[in-house]
Amino acid sequence: MTLVVALALAAVMGAVGRATTRILATGGYRMPEDQPSRPLGTRWWPTVAMGLLAAYAGWRLGELAAWAALPAYLLFAWTSVVLIWIDLDVHRLPFGVVLPATLGTAVLLAVASVAAGGWRWLWALCGALGLWAFFAVLARVPGGVGGGDVMLAPMIGLLLGWLSPVHVLVGLFATFLVGGAQAALLLLTGRVGPKDAVAFGPAMCVGAWIAIGSTSQIVTFVFSV
Repeated sequence: MTLVVALALAAVMGAVGRATTRILATGGYRMPEDQPSRPLGTRWWPTVAMGLLAAYAGWRLGELAAWAALPAYLLFAWTSVVLIWIDLDVHRLPFGVVLPATLGTAVLLAVASVAAGGWRWLWALCGALGLWAFFAVLARVPGGVGGGDVMLAPMIGLLLGWLSPVHVLVGLFATFLVGGAQAALLLLTGRVGPKDAVAFGPAMCVGAWIAIGSTSQIVTFVFSV
């Protein structure tokens, strides 16, 4: 059953990804002060990524018997792809995407919490506040994260906190691991210099997805070493 749902989600969200890519390829999100890093054009990866993330979410939530929360994680799959595209292009996470997505996530997880019972809503709230506070402090450090990253943190905190507090910690660790690897790769390939800014939104989204799908395996590995 879980496999069938995952495949169906991949097909549906893949189609959504294709439509979204066509909109993104128009560059409507670009502002006069932006300095785009690449020419616009239709690309294949958002379609594939959105389908895979949707299947990934369906598979993991099916294993956790947490189907009520699936809409929130599907919303995050869409948001992740959109934000990664935009942040890699103009190094900006649009307020008009992040805020509605965060509010939508909060509403969807509130409904899921009623269906699931327990204290998931409280952990989700703690995750949102905790990650927001952490990134808000980090934004004040010279060379730290940007304001868009601070805005994105509560949405990720909600999604990871709803699963468990451990997911929040794993997601935070994975974010900086991915961010460091991304920066090192860009430096080694000469695409950025030592003083150039590197988009951190993609690392935040990828780190969150690593935590969503692999926290139990990571914890098991850590405590078995």
